[in-house]
Amino acid sequence: MKKSKSMMLGIFSSLILAAVYFFLFLPPINPTSFEFWIFLWISLIPFMVISFGSGFSRNGFKKQNAIWIGVYGASVILVLLVVFVNAPFFHAQEYGHRIDLVQSDFSDVNEVDFQKTAIVDRDSTMVLGDRTLGQLPELISQFEVSDIYSQISYQDTIIRVTPLDYNGLIKYFTNRANGIPGYITVNATTGKSDLVKLEELGLSGMKYSENAILFEDRDRHLRFAYPFDNFYETNFEIDEKGVPYWVTSTVTYKGIGQKPTISGVIAMNAIDGSMTKYRIGEIPEWIDRVYSSNLIIEQVNQSGAYVHGFFNSIIGQKDVYQTTEGYNYIELNDDIWLYTGITSVNNDESNIGFVLVNQRTQEAKKIMSSGAEEFSAMRSAEGKVQNLGYQSTFPLLINVGGRPTYLVSLKDNAGLVKMYAMVDCADYQQVVTVDKDKGLEYLKSQYVAAMNIVDVNTIEEKTVTLQEVSYVNLSGDTYVFMMDAEGNVYKSSISINEKLLPFLKSNDVVTIKYTKGEINSVLNIEK
Repeated sequence: MKKSKSMMLGIFSSLILAAVYFFLFLPPINPTSFEFWIFLWISLIPFMVISFGSGFSRNGFKKQNAIWIGVYGASVILVLLVVFVNAPFFHAQEYGHRIDLVQSDFSDVNEVDFQKTAIVDRDSTMVLGDRTLGQLPELISQFEVSDIYSQISYQDTIIRVTPLDYNGLIKYFTNRANGIPGYITVNATTGKSDLVKLEELGLSGMKYSENAILFEDRDRHLRFAYPFDNFYETNFEIDEKGVPYWVTSTVTYKGIGQKPTISGVIAMNAIDGSMTKYRIGEIPEWIDRVYSSNLIIEQVNQSGAYVHGFFNSIIGQKDVYQTTEGYNYIELNDDIWLYTGITSVNNDESNIGFVLVNQRTQEAKKIMSSGAEEFSAMRSAEGKVQNLGYQSTFPLLINVGGRPTYLVSLKDNAGLVKMYAMVDCADYQQVVTVDKDKGLEYLKSQYVAAMNIVDVNTIEEKTVTLQEVSYVNLSGDTYVFMMDAEGNVYKSSISINEKLLPFLKSNDVVTIKYTKGEINSVLNIEK
């Protein structure tokens, strides 16, 4: 009788602990997750302890204690065994094909459009967001700005969006009836930030957030609705009407906690908590962030490591590559694509190419184009203005006249953007900088002129009267500098028209085809 009561007490105690653990830590009830097994092992502790206590005798452990220890230990060994047999050592080819990297050409990257170029980095975005809320004292005392700042494509622009959240537990209780009043958007191109008030969109406040408690807690509300799903990452997004959502990716695992594969997303309306589950292939276009950045980097690295099997990843390392340390995002066809360089495992400060991965569909492009890795380009841009002590942001990869180019911002010690720079990917010593006030279009024109890039969008042609003509030797080549009667300056290699250029003089009338810049770059000249 005593033994039976002890067992019932042990079971009851373990069930109570399991309920409390589940409520607090929200593990999935799914044996393919490590979290589930930790949940199970911890929940069994009261049962084991009470059973042990009732199973003691003068001769030590009774048989029942040995059985429970055996079962408990066997579960741990089973988990470790499953992890071992599903490791990359036995399945290198499968791990190496987690992502389908399609060989592509750089022409697949659209010519840079500064209306959709996210030049404002995350750090600057956070400063702008805090400043926006700080201008509204009636809100800053009650709410704070979340540091999520998801980068999304929204109404034909690129923005970062982040919700407001309760500024502490007391503020939660005093404001929960009306919910969170809005979210902040920051235009990633212009830096323009706005507080979007939900009432102005005809919507109620958001009831579900990270800092809410009990059943209005975002993660608890999601877990209770989907107790068996493995969640990977949750982002804040808005649909094309501005309705706020929490978008959570779901995954399946190989073995236990290995090789996570995105299976779909759950979109939770942050206002009323209603949820819709989408499988891969059914995800609406307004959702931009399905595949997490860290997961993409992991997949690309495993693709590069196991290109010729497991042992080659360690010995020989033929054709083995890895991603560079950083990544950024670019917009292509209204989707957000993760960009990162790929380099050899020797860390020789050069890239052998680039990888672009669509964060909504996982479409992936591998572009083999050798050049400097991103941090070398950043140091080169900083060196161009070393007397000012500016720090470079992580580069964006852009297409300028078909040429892979790094675009960076240069910030002062206060984190304010002071200049922009373009760095040639193939030769990172080729750097062009301009003051921020002159803008990105002006920077592009200077870069095009400096690199002698023929950009059809900037080609102009006109007939001019020359006022001055000078001949200059630059790096062993002869260049002609011409000024017309309006004060415009043109630069031309002598090789463009060797029959004409050496003999030009003041008052000659010529027809020039050129790309516009502070110094116009001549493409063709005739008399």
